[in-house]
Amino acid sequence: MKFQTFNHYTYLEDKHIYYLKQLENFVQKSSFLPHYHLYPKTGLMNDPNGLAYFNNQYHFFYQWFPFEPNHGMKHWGHAKSADLVHWEDKAIALIPNQEYEKNGCYSGNSIEKDGLLYLFYTANYKTPQGKIPKQAVCIMDKSGIIQKSEKNPIIDGAPEGMSGEIRDPFVFERDGSYYMLLGAKDEHDVGQLLLYTSQNLIDWGYQGIISLPIDKGYMLECPSLIQVEGKDVLIISPMGLEKEETRYQNQFSTVYLVGKLDLSDKVFYAEYSNEVDSGFDFYAPQAFYGKNNVPMMVAWFGCGEQELPSDKDMWKHGLTMPYELKLKQNHLTHFVVPELLEQFKQKQPFHNQKLSTESNSYHLAFEVSNHQDVMSIQFGSSRDYWKLQFNFKQNQICVDRSHLSLPVDVPNGEIRKTIGLNKNSYQVDVFIDNSFVEIFINEGRKSFAFRTFNMTTKHHDILFDWEAIGEIGYYQS
Repeated sequence: MKFQTFNHYTYLEDKHIYYLKQLENFVQKSSFLPHYHLYPKTGLMNDPNGLAYFNNQYHFFYQWFPFEPNHGMKHWGHAKSADLVHWEDKAIALIPNQEYEKNGCYSGNSIEKDGLLYLFYTANYKTPQGKIPKQAVCIMDKSGIIQKSEKNPIIDGAPEGMSGEIRDPFVFERDGSYYMLLGAKDEHDVGQLLLYTSQNLIDWGYQGIISLPIDKGYMLECPSLIQVEGKDVLIISPMGLEKEETRYQNQFSTVYLVGKLDLSDKVFYAEYSNEVDSGFDFYAPQAFYGKNNVPMMVAWFGCGEQELPSDKDMWKHGLTMPYELKLKQNHLTHFVVPELLEQFKQKQPFHNQKLSTESNSYHLAFEVSNHQDVMSIQFGSSRDYWKLQFNFKQNQICVDRSHLSLPVDVPNGEIRKTIGLNKNSYQVDVFIDNSFVEIFINEGRKSFAFRTFNMTTKHHDILFDWEAIGEIGYYQS
């Protein structure tokens, strides 16, 4: 197929449809495509947006540049599902074809009001002097028709003391009023969390800066606020955190705080905070309430600017599995929703040191106990593998992908570590979906999300350096 080149700020028009259909057919030939993760039918996917359970359906929107596997003019893609397993592609939701959004429809969330779903987003607007921050809204009815508000932009410009980097509105309701959180950078290059309020979701008034008891980096992105078991959980993505041995190793990081948001004093009183995920490819998660008001979260399965082996196949990145959120001893946990867990139906127990798989889409569950100081599991062949390691002596858990024949994002490091849970044994759940891997320790007290491109064949080996007892279930949707 002959690929076309596009200006960085090209938006989708009817004249592009035939080419994109050809490109979609080309992408389907890729050997790296997942089975149970959402991925772009063409081009690049990044932040999840507007996540909602609305009109008895899950609606997932996402940042999308359809033309190339690079960051470009951001549109919103759209998929819907009744069960979080079977997804219907609804194609394009937002095209940046208005003057106020001339450089892209950036991230935001959604909220339901009077039987309508209000979708908030940042209208990216650049000038030679810099960005002018603009926030916008569109409204989706129950038939799926989406219309941009005639009042856009509903917020135009920056409060005093802020730079033009203000984005990613997150709107929520509390005590009969609506509130909006916005990630920002101030004039001193410090990340800030801004607060606005409204009575009708259209007219917004600035309230000030929310005080946070953590390092905010040089920019805050993608705020989310959700209540889990009666406590406020704030999830934010600060850019520019200083790297530590067991935290903040990615180009950009994501942090959660558990406690209480005081809207009057504009303070988040945190009882605990930590990094959300310890893997290579996790950023910009969005929290939302699912069916029966269950607190949930989905993240971008990627991070920053990366070169991936799938680029040559003209698609890039994806979304994580949907997670259910819980608190355990004040720590936020996230684990795969039951609807997806039920799809791993063909289950086989094992009791040995080596497995040969029958599929490249499976769920591996086992317990690792402290029989020796360091214990590891190797996935792949002897010359092409990644490794999960438990160091009980140093209380660390590690993923090492330095032995892959197709290296992944080497400039950002090939090893990720996290502090363990001071346990003598761990329950481990590994979800393989071809080139997508998600690992959960003790049902999400710790996790690693990352890409690897050595699992494309149905049969590959899993090697334990101890005799393991567990079960492998194959995905059978």
